[in-house]
Amino acid sequence: GASVCRAGASTALDYQVVYRGVFSAGADMPIADLLLEAPLKTGSAGVRQVGLSASSAAYPVVESVFPIRYRFRSWTGPDQGNLLGFETYESTRKVRHRLYLRDDSISQMKRFDLTEGVGQQEMAQLEAGVSPVAAAQRKHLLDRLGLLQLVRQQDLHEQARYRFEVTNGRERLVYLVKVETAQILDIGGLAVPTWKLRFDGLEHGRNGTQVAAHRPVYVWLSRASDHVPLRVDSRQAIGLFRVELKNRSTLHRLVQAST
Repeated sequence: GASVCRAGASTALDYQVVYRGVFSAGADMPIADLLLEAPLKTGSAGVRQVGLSASSAAYPVVESVFPIRYRFRSWTGPDQGNLLGFETYESTRKVRHRLYLRDDSISQMKRFDLTEGVGQQEMAQLEAGVSPVAAAQRKHLLDRLGLLQLVRQQDLHEQARYRFEVTNGRERLVYLVKVETAQILDIGGLAVPTWKLRFDGLEHGRNGTQVAAHRPVYVWLSRASDHVPLRVDSRQAIGLFRVELKNRSTLHRLVQAST
């Protein structure tokens, strides 16, 4: 909806990440806080910036064993499906800080290692809302954060299916997205009307086949026009990771919008 894309308008959404599995003896264990900011700002050239950050600072047990500090920023051109670049920052046992920029290589992305001082100039341009990438309209390509944002802008309905080209910086993936069902989600004691979506990531296997890159990820988006992400379920070998919206005011707005 228009509310998502007003130039310069920024919405910040707070989430909690909860883990349930072998390391928590099957109990729900909150492990991190997550912040989604979209779009942070829009430059005069129509460059959009979306940010996602995660931290375990508020969770002493996690901090003592495996502290999480993660930041991901993504920049797209005026045309939403047109990825310009994305930044990844993670500080666990060691710091990794990288910038991936669109280019003409097979992977269509060039990597800069920011810890070595390269890519700073390109990063500054993106932060200023200027594209360091030639304006040639290439084939639509997204990163995973851009994928979520683009899905939020679709006119969702039951059984709708979408197919997107996605990069993780190193390789190209295909994402198949399906709106599985309309569902009332109980979140924080409130009944919120949602669409339940299934995301399947496929990577290129041998002999031109496509194989699953990970287990299906389930995402619940509000049925209100801005399709706020309310819950994400991701199953890994070690257990289930669930991300859930904490903003009470947003939840109340979504319930009222449905009445």
